[in-house]
Amino acid sequence: MKVLVEDVSSVKKRIVVEVPPEDIGREIDVVYRELGAKIAIDGFRKGKVPKALLESRYKDYVMGEVASKLVENSYPKIIKEKNLSPVSRPLIDVKGGIEEGQYFSYTATVEVRPVITAQDYIGMQIKKEEISVSEADVKNGVEMLRERNAYFSEVERPVREMDMVIVDFECFEDGKPIKDMKASEYPAEIGTNTLIPELENALKGVAKGEEKEVTIKFPDKYHNKELAGKEVLFRVKVKAVKEKISPALDDEFAKDLKFNDINHLRDEVRKDIIRHKEAEERERLKGEILAKLVAANSFDIPPALVSNYAQTFVSRALEEIKKGRIKPEDAGDISPEKLQERYTKIAETRVREELIMDAVARQEGITVSEEEIDLKMKELAAGRYQRFDEFKKKLLESGADRVVAAGILEDKVFDLIISKANAK
Repeated sequence: MKVLVEDVSSVKKRIVVEVPPEDIGREIDVVYRELGAKIAIDGFRKGKVPKALLESRYKDYVMGEVASKLVENSYPKIIKEKNLSPVSRPLIDVKGGIEEGQYFSYTATVEVRPVITAQDYIGMQIKKEEISVSEADVKNGVEMLRERNAYFSEVERPVREMDMVIVDFECFEDGKPIKDMKASEYPAEIGTNTLIPELENALKGVAKGEEKEVTIKFPDKYHNKELAGKEVLFRVKVKAVKEKISPALDDEFAKDLKFNDINHLRDEVRKDIIRHKEAEERERLKGEILAKLVAANSFDIPPALVSNYAQTFVSRALEEIKKGRIKPEDAGDISPEKLQERYTKIAETRVREELIMDAVARQEGITVSEEEIDLKMKELAAGRYQRFDEFKKKLLESGADRVVAAGILEDKVFDLIISKANAK
């Protein structure tokens, strides 16, 4: 088999393949045997139909199958032998048909990962931020713990700011109930915008058992288009009023959280804040390093790889909007075209970053072992309170283990760059 690899560009290859007649003949015989074993023709048992009869009836089908098999069998071998890294499906162009005793040729045009040599990653000028934790940071951290462990106790008084109210409500437009705008025993913490702010304010001063009617005009750009710009009457009944009780910051509170005393709790909070700030600083450093690497390394990138990344980003954004995690008004123009345009630019940067990091890993001989992947999977499983063996099985089945390995490799590359950087 003759193979010629032509450079269309640094990220696109044209592979010209010629298959010799003897290989074609063997494949034709195989396809005819397979066909004869399946075809039933009157007067002949399966597997005993003469080849000449099969040729007279199924030659076009057989030749099409042979062409497909020759491409399917040869293309993967060529990719491996020529050490190419495709990022797209090949565009196959078959030149002519199949004829016994003749060469069969085809071309495969495919986008590939570029082979690059990373520059300027040793001795990089970077700025490290000093990690510090103030007493105010610790105080705020302890206060957040206190708030997370607060509870609500029912009281016999009118509603105040930060109270929890349990309400029944129904909404009306022009005196008619609005579909799906009715709830019973609905909990809402006043002051947190669980309900519409105007409604929360109207409930202040209302006591258990009392009813209140409030007319509210929704904004013209309200995310629920059914309500946008409309005046709606809320009919609300307060079923219960609960006051927020925060625990005292003392040794008993610390012991409830499994610490020795309040000082021990503060020390651990300080350590947690330091770990969090260190993680934030590392992420900031990563961003600085990647920006410098992209600026220092210029190369072509495969359009297919950019397109795949962009499509993934667009799908995630649409899913976040669908779930209400991103409000449409915050997302701006969410037409597929605008999202594709926005995320294509992000994808281009991400592809460049990934290719450079891979190049550094290759140049420095950085690899990831199975033991390292397993250790990371154990950490992830523990953080999700899942059994390691079950968690690992899910990752392997979904192919997410490759994402774990890529993350470990990236961290090792960052460690190398930071260790050899000229840091201020």
